Amino acid sequence: MDSTTEEASPCVERGFDGLPYPGFWEQVTLRSMAIAVVLAAVFSLVTLRIYMTVGVVGALNMPTNVLSFFSVKSLVSLQRRYGISAAPFTRQENIFLQTCVITCVNTAISGGLPNYITAMNAQVATSLRDDPDKEDIIDRIPTGKYALFLLLTGLVAITLMLPLAQVMIVDYRLLFPTGSVVAHLINSFHTPQGAYAAKLQVAAIFKTFLGSFSWSMFQWFFAGGNNCGFQSFPIFGLELYKRNRFYFDFSASFVGLGMIVPHVVNFGLLFGAITSWGLLYPFLQSKRGQWYHTDSRTSLSGMNGYKIFIAVTMIITEGMFNFIKLLTVSSIDLYKKRQQNDSGKIKYMLTSPSLSYDDRRRLDVFLGQRIPLHVPVAGYIGCAIVCSVVIPWIFQHIKLYHMALLFTILPVFTFCNTYGTGLTDWSVAQSYGRFIQFVIAAWVAVPGAVIASLAACGVSVAALNVSSQAMQDLKTGYMTSTSPRAVVAGHIYGVLIGSVIIPSIFLAFEANAKSTAPIGSKDSEYSCPSAAVYRAIGLLGKRGVKELPDHCITLCLVTFFMTLAIETIRLVSQRRNWKLHSFIPCMIAIALPFLAGPYFTIDMCLGSVLLIIWNKRNRPHAELLSSAVAAGLICGDGLWVLPSSVLSIFNVHPPICMKFLSSGKQVDIADSFLNTLGPHGRT
Repeated sequence: MDSTTEEASPCVERGFDGLPYPGFWEQVTLRSMAIAVVLAAVFSLVTLRIYMTVGVVGALNMPTNVLSFFSVKSLVSLQRRYGISAAPFTRQENIFLQTCVITCVNTAISGGLPNYITAMNAQVATSLRDDPDKEDIIDRIPTGKYALFLLLTGLVAITLMLPLAQVMIVDYRLLFPTGSVVAHLINSFHTPQGAYAAKLQVAAIFKTFLGSFSWSMFQWFFAGGNNCGFQSFPIFGLELYKRNRFYFDFSASFVGLGMIVPHVVNFGLLFGAITSWGLLYPFLQSKRGQWYHTDSRTSLSGMNGYKIFIAVTMIITEGMFNFIKLLTVSSIDLYKKRQQNDSGKIKYMLTSPSLSYDDRRRLDVFLGQRIPLHVPVAGYIGCAIVCSVVIPWIFQHIKLYHMALLFTILPVFTFCNTYGTGLTDWSVAQSYGRFIQFVIAAWVAVPGAVIASLAACGVSVAALNVSSQAMQDLKTGYMTSTSPRAVVAGHIYGVLIGSVIIPSIFLAFEANAKSTAPIGSKDSEYSCPSAAVYRAIGLLGKRGVKELPDHCITLCLVTFFMTLAIETIRLVSQRRNWKLHSFIPCMIAIALPFLAGPYFTIDMCLGSVLLIIWNKRNRPHAELLSSAVAAGLICGDGLWVLPSSVLSIFNVHPPICMKFLSSGKQVDIADSFLNTLGPHGRT
């Protein structure tokens, strides 16, 4: 892969030649800081809700870009309409605002609430073992300590990324596909034609937002009890609903998410749901008494052991396969660069005398306003020292020497992960985190090892994931002639507001969760399916495989080789440009329903089907507005969490419980009981 190749495009920077270049405080503005708080809270809430429900979340970069642009543009127009002086809205300010929001959202994703933090609590612990070790349980991390953890890991990620910025963006000219696409979008938005397209998209967002929010409010009235309402609609019959969790929950969020996530992933989720809950699990249930003897739904010695470790095998195998693939591609590309002796602006200009006008302008801004190297290096060393002291204070099972070793090797992992992201747009931070988790759990191997491994995994995932996204933002800043100092200011501000917003959102989720089904439990609305995977890896590192049921390891080995074969076929078909690769889903998509159940896969496939029909009928219209419609559906449904949480705090509960019964005797019994309650009871 040639990482130096960039999309051929007409000259962009000449279109902005007549405009004065904004100074630092014209890029980093108070109005953008204020709007960033609102947008970051909205998108973090939506992202966490989806992630804690499904275990996977689609990219929200495009909706974030559209709303960031429209928010400031509307504010400026409103001020001018009422005669209030307002500075013009520039693409550089747009980048700062968007960077703040994306950094906060990425901190929410990497902050561990949907996975490694929730994996520490008693609900997840008892879902895997009937008698979990009390040393391996932390039911609740104090809000202040968790906010400090988010702040420190975010700052570590930023200081880790900065020394690599010139190498990745200038020396090796890595594409960073998401960063490049976002830059083209923002450059186009700040032209008259782009502004018109943005208005159409925002109009679509608000229409679908209102519809989705109203639908969620309507559903709330019928959810007055466990398994009540439209969220448990047995569209495939009561038998499949009770035994195999096949039902339709009328979730606008999942339908919208299905319009963003690639079709092959959505249908991969459905395939995984049918394979697990429709075929494999009924077969394993028939082996009770032969392969395993416990009826417990939580013990790893029973049915739960098969569910957890087959899914873990698929996820880890695909993660390591992609890790090795990206490491190989990155190493080959890096070797070629070294052979060309290509390092630095001068050598790049010597080998490329025909450097475009755009690149000359961008290089002047990027290199002229870069942050001196000693600043991030000193910052990383300082943050690493502070983290090595503070994180063992937050999670007492991990020691200072564990953290010191981790911060010694993190720069190497960061370089590999960021380089791979620049080439392929694919971060494997989760794979690094799981590997580090397993090593720490095996190293500690005493009560508390699971907590220590989860904490180490959390630091790694947060640092690697936020740093790779931050480099994408710097690429966007480079292509829009934004000062790298303004972009880094956006990163730091995003981490700061994220360390306040994210714990606050989690408190709202706790208030909204039912007391009988707290966060992390299998019956909860926020079941956090990936949390069980993280805890299972820690248990495996600590205790080994002795407690698993019969033939579990055999099934895991079969799963390992099947995953390896499918991923190999997928890779070969991509390299040789076979049409087959468009129909081979990633194994993580297949694995998620093994843990979370099949219900959300139906909604997401519906999103794909709607988008396919829309593309068939009016492709240009669909390409322009589909992400906006999806954003409206997701945000409207997600934001209903806030008013429903407030109602719950004041003990205002849904007035009606809508449930479904089999016809015949069950209906007669229910009618007889309701008749004894009088008119009020029947209501």
